[in-house]
Amino acid sequence: MSAVLVTGAGRGIGLAITRHLSGQGWDVYATARSADDLRDLGRLPHVHPLQLDITDRSAVARLPEQLPTLLDGVVNNAGIIVQGPVETLPLDDLTRQLEVNVTAQIAVVQAVLPQLREARGRVVFMSSVSGLITLPGTGAYSASKYALESLADALRMELRPWRIPVSLIEPGPTRTDMWNDALDDFDKMAGQLTPAHRDLYASHLAGTRKLLGRTQNQTSDPDKVVKAVDRALTSRRPKRRYRCDNVSRAQLALVSVTPTAVTDALFARATTS
Repeated sequence: MSAVLVTGAGRGIGLAITRHLSGQGWDVYATARSADDLRDLGRLPHVHPLQLDITDRSAVARLPEQLPTLLDGVVNNAGIIVQGPVETLPLDDLTRQLEVNVTAQIAVVQAVLPQLREARGRVVFMSSVSGLITLPGTGAYSASKYALESLADALRMELRPWRIPVSLIEPGPTRTDMWNDALDDFDKMAGQLTPAHRDLYASHLAGTRKLLGRTQNQTSDPDKVVKAVDRALTSRRPKRRYRCDNVSRAQLALVSVTPTAVTDALFARATTS
């Protein structure tokens, strides 16, 4: 039976991936932080729940002891979103955004690479269209995904001698609890701004909130992301990048041929009221 590690498996896309791989007969080592999530994961066949905060360096260092000697894949799915204009970002929040979405992802890969090398396994990173396109208010999150894209590209080339494929999954907005909670999270962020910043960015905040509401109604099926992960883990020749929905493909195509000044104006207009 093939073995795979999935981080951030307790909710959303990570849970959907875990359920799918479990149903396909994979031996899934699924990480989560909460006791409730771990209990629910333990009810799935072939799933081994592991309590893990990927930002805990010592816990990540011990991770190989909880995994089989031969590991056929790792799906780096855990992540968070920090919103807000760059001027208003608490630096501790920015640091955590990069720690969770970038540094901790690499820490997990470094920890399990000996087991991946033994099995000639695969590395899969959950990136985002936001790693290729930045909108106002998404600077911190996009920065984390841009960084992840770069590190994954370097890792893919560096691991060629051992034939370890590295793939990036690049979904757009996807129907998960993270997107279901997007407006509540946005309101919480806006409520924590200083009165001066709320006044300065009032038009931007109102416009962004409207855009989030529209986007919630256009989120894509998480099954598309799950299928992309499945292909990255099982295809004879996995792709370097998997894009999961036509809206994102159209956005990327538009940005690639449109002058930056024009896209800046379009995105600024889309996020102001």
